[in-house]
Amino acid sequence: MSRRGPSGGRLGWLVAAGLLTASTAVALVLAEVLARYAVDPADFLHVTPIEDPIVGLRIPALASGHDSLGFRNRDVPARADIVAIGDSMTYGVGAPRDASWPQQLGVLLGERVYNLALGGFGPLQYLHMARTTAKDLKPRLMIVGFYFGNDMMDAYYLAHGRQHWHEWRISKGPAPAVTAFDRAGLAEPEKRFKSLRDWLSRNSVVYSMLRATVFQPLAAKEQDAMAQQATRDVRMPWVDPSDPAARTIFTPQFRLAAVDLNEPAVREGMQIAQKAFAALKIEADRQGTRLLTVLIPTKERAYCRYLLKSGAKMPDSFVRLCEAESKASAEFVRFLEEHGVAHVDVTAVLESHADRHVQIYPTDSDGHPQATGYRVIADEIASAVRRLFPAK
Repeated sequence: MSRRGPSGGRLGWLVAAGLLTASTAVALVLAEVLARYAVDPADFLHVTPIEDPIVGLRIPALASGHDSLGFRNRDVPARADIVAIGDSMTYGVGAPRDASWPQQLGVLLGERVYNLALGGFGPLQYLHMARTTAKDLKPRLMIVGFYFGNDMMDAYYLAHGRQHWHEWRISKGPAPAVTAFDRAGLAEPEKRFKSLRDWLSRNSVVYSMLRATVFQPLAAKEQDAMAQQATRDVRMPWVDPSDPAARTIFTPQFRLAAVDLNEPAVREGMQIAQKAFAALKIEADRQGTRLLTVLIPTKERAYCRYLLKSGAKMPDSFVRLCEAESKASAEFVRFLEEHGVAHVDVTAVLESHADRHVQIYPTDSDGHPQATGYRVIADEIASAVRRLFPAK
């Protein structure tokens, strides 16, 4: 009878471990291949943008879920009835491609809507897109989303950060190294294993599907833990007192820093944005197309009315945010009206859904709507288009 020595036992263990590791790797690869056939990878994978000297960042052509121009459409048509230009709110972050408001709008109107948006874009990129890609598509209508959550700061950063846009600067001196918006962003707590998560989000459909389903309760617990570590100015967990199933996390300090016109960078960003939209109106008139601006509020402002009405305890930054964004919106609306730019504000319809306890935003701190929220926006825009610019 033979007996295995210590070295033989270790060898057997190593062989077993190696076989387990290899079989697990093969299983994961097969699962990834099957997942990519079963679902549209574009609805799950994050895409890494590349540098562009004019617009800052763009998506490579034919990247997952993007067309040959690098935008979030199935293909590039010879002509589009409507083009939608904007940032991540128009791109549809947080929802499948067909659930973005431009795609839902196309279904509602029965017209081809080309989504010409990208996260990180701002008013100057909107103008560039209108003068280039949108012009080539010869639309009857250009719809441009203006998001109060960062569009003014995006205008400021691009004008000061890219040589191509330096002539748009209002203040000619050097920009401050750190703005109030930067400081507010730095106050946000860091997620654990962020680098690994980002890599998996860009490369693994299986991980991204699990993150949206199986891992969701764990993510919710992590978000709650992060909120507990931060002050309510930075992260404010909220549960609807009339329907505990409706909940989210607000980031009032961060959003306030993007809309407070008392901040020099925000004030200059507003001025640059106004110049850009005046130029957009001129460009639309030159092309013989119509222009509609969609005013999109922050998640926090969409809930301001309901929180105040329900007696929620709001930190000072939240109260100031409600006032500051309301003032910024009123100023921008006055500007649009003075320049004859048609506009639709979706704030009221989002407020009405918050009043009815509809979960229009995710339960975490993400400020982008869910698919249901994008549908609310699409419905409101569709009504405005039918009223102001009916198809012939």
